[in-house]
Amino acid sequence: MKFCFFGNIADALKGKPPGGAELQVTLLAKALALKGHDIVIIDPSSNESFVTKEGIKLINIPGWNDGLRGIRFFFRRIPALRKTLLDQNADYYYVRTRSYLHLVPYLVSKKLKSKFIVAMASDLDTLSFPKKFKYSYGPKFNLYQLLTLYIPNDIVFNYLLKKADYIVIQHSGQMLSTNKIKGKQCVYPNIFDHTDIAPVNTPANNYFVHVGSLTILKGSDKLYELAQKIDKKNTIVVAGIPKDSKSKKIYAKLKNIENVILKGVVDHSEAIKLIANAIALINTSEYEGFPNIFLEAWATGIPVISLKVNPGNVIKKYCLGICCEGDLEKMKTSIEINETGSVDRNKLISYVATYHDFNTAADRFLNIL
Repeated sequence: MKFCFFGNIADALKGKPPGGAELQVTLLAKALALKGHDIVIIDPSSNESFVTKEGIKLINIPGWNDGLRGIRFFFRRIPALRKTLLDQNADYYYVRTRSYLHLVPYLVSKKLKSKFIVAMASDLDTLSFPKKFKYSYGPKFNLYQLLTLYIPNDIVFNYLLKKADYIVIQHSGQMLSTNKIKGKQCVYPNIFDHTDIAPVNTPANNYFVHVGSLTILKGSDKLYELAQKIDKKNTIVVAGIPKDSKSKKIYAKLKNIENVILKGVVDHSEAIKLIANAIALINTSEYEGFPNIFLEAWATGIPVISLKVNPGNVIKKYCLGICCEGDLEKMKTSIEINETGSVDRNKLISYVATYHDFNTAADRFLNIL
């Protein structure tokens, strides 16, 4: 079968994913390609077209950024994108994340009588506009982007959810009401590639670690409250930098807390080492999808202490750590008494291998189609 993916995937194919959604598209595309399927990815903004060692064809659109803004959208970008998508004549067209440009592959799939797949990238995708504004759009407020990007993205995304042949969700908590959609909903857990994990022979286990960008959506304010509250004998290592104005102020305050170590930007291998040497990974996010960082922790045998995020209740169901149900005091106590100290690390590793392994990813995906 032929699958056509659309999105900002070129960097992810080169080992530098800009985000978790792009990483997941890359892993799925690789898994399907290794099974012998014809895989093409349309990335209009890529500087080049190329073919990966797995046989994935990455196709760019030359001149994507040429011309005047607004005019080029209708007279250059849309026609070129439509033609490129039509030329693929794929059996399945797949999109992930919210983008008004996804309307084009949808219309192409309908013209070709192909199947159209929408994949959830975050729990934020299912929220109302007021909640999206509170946790995502508001903290990085830009009126122009709100009117020309965020609102159009949401309108198109909600429309495509109603029209898609398949809606791929990361966990059962993202399930949509069936009277609002016509397509088939399928739970497809995020993929994890164990080749990214190097063994740690002498883990330090003397700190808790928070890894990822600091935003209000990711709970930067809750992280600061937690750092203030906990007994100072507990060290918190923070890897990541602030990405919105409120979080920049919070980051500056974190520098003054004695038991907080700020690592700033770290590469992926260093992030894995920090996780693998920790007592536990802590997460204070308001909303996530199925965090790749959770999988990275469990794959190295490290439990998770999460303030709110518990995708599909897996933390409790499979004994993968602690979910504090939004209670910051409970999270504080969990850290101070090392509540996850008795978690069986072999079970964490086994969970990832059973439900998220790259080697079974293609078969698991094909089974839902």
